[in-house]
Amino acid sequence: MAKGRRKKKKVLTSAKPRSGASLDEGARPPQAIVVSRGEVGHNVLRLVMDLRRIMEPFTAPKLKVRKNNVIKDYVAVAGPLGITHMLMLTKTEEHTNLRMARFPRGPTLFFQVNEYSFMKDIATVLRRPKSGAAQFQTPALLILNNFSGDAPHMKVMASMFQNMFPAINIQKLKLADIRRCVLITYDSEKQLVYIRHFHVQAVPVGMSRQVKRLLKLQLPNLSTCSDISDYLLNGGLGSESEAEDPADTQVTLPQNVPGRGNLKQQRSAVRLTELGPRVSMQLMRIEDGFCDGEVIYHSYIKKTKKEVKTMQAEKKAREELRVHRRREQEKNVKLKAKKREEHKKKCRDGLKKKMMPADAVNERSHASEDSEDDADYYRKEVGEDPDAELFPSRKRRRRETTSTKAPAAKRTSRAHRQKR
Repeated sequence: MAKGRRKKKKVLTSAKPRSGASLDEGARPPQAIVVSRGEVGHNVLRLVMDLRRIMEPFTAPKLKVRKNNVIKDYVAVAGPLGITHMLMLTKTEEHTNLRMARFPRGPTLFFQVNEYSFMKDIATVLRRPKSGAAQFQTPALLILNNFSGDAPHMKVMASMFQNMFPAINIQKLKLADIRRCVLITYDSEKQLVYIRHFHVQAVPVGMSRQVKRLLKLQLPNLSTCSDISDYLLNGGLGSESEAEDPADTQVTLPQNVPGRGNLKQQRSAVRLTELGPRVSMQLMRIEDGFCDGEVIYHSYIKKTKKEVKTMQAEKKAREELRVHRRREQEKNVKLKAKKREEHKKKCRDGLKKKMMPADAVNERSHASEDSEDDADYYRKEVGEDPDAELFPSRKRRRRETTSTKAPAAKRTSRAHRQKR
């Protein structure tokens, strides 16, 4: 019976970035990967997927992480693939931690995640949630709030967030490409960082609800109206318009924006709809290298200049000891290689002495019965059976022994027959 055709499994591909994205042409857009390490649980894995949605389209949304992957594996593939940043989520018995690092030399920021909500939770709360793949085809617009402090750790933190998202060229910016925005706010009193993710939409103002329905190509119910004017003039069909948008959200569009009625030089209101996730975290420490290096900031531990000098001296001593051991190891490796070459040379010389002419081999075989069999040695070294003329003495001995034993057996048999 012939087998039926099997349907191929459909693989959902991530949204590709638009070719007309308004990015800075002189710089390569940053690529970020979001991974988890160790046993983190189902909730943290879902948070990893939500953070990847924020970083789209310049990320790997379906990246699979193995248990045996280490940090060196990510460093090895970061250069060829053009990856610039890594976000790593880990979990302990008490807290969930987020690590942000820049390839290949750091710095590395360690955050403690206090609270978080998923995109699914945000969508269930909203009355009209926004969804679709078109809004994830372009990168999100980054907005930093209250990161203007003069402290060194504030500058490092602001620089890390800015470099994770692509730079925008204001001269060639297209409003149609701005579909999402990421708001990162720093609370100086609580020392917390809040991350919010919104959908950006422009809505024309000064129109009634009936006109907006017609612009959306929705057929109204005209059963109670005698004319279209009754519908447009709100002849007993409810309120005249929706709640007015605040004046500070209304702008004059310099370009055409997706959506009916959002035309150039027309007034529209900018509305934000939260997509999620929500993340609240606290900066714990900053390291100079990539997940390893000198601690340049710590939120709890403060050290004096004397302690810092002592730590630097100890670090310098450890580095010198490491270099010294590395040199000794290289020296030992060279010495072992030299001894190995000498041993190989001795073995070759011994092999040449053993491979002597046939006469010398026959004399050596007659001299000692305990010596190694020459034929077996030849087969072992050459890989084939020797010629009959190469070892004649061995064969003659075997023939003589067989010839002497055969007549004795015949005589005994004849004598036994005569007796019978």
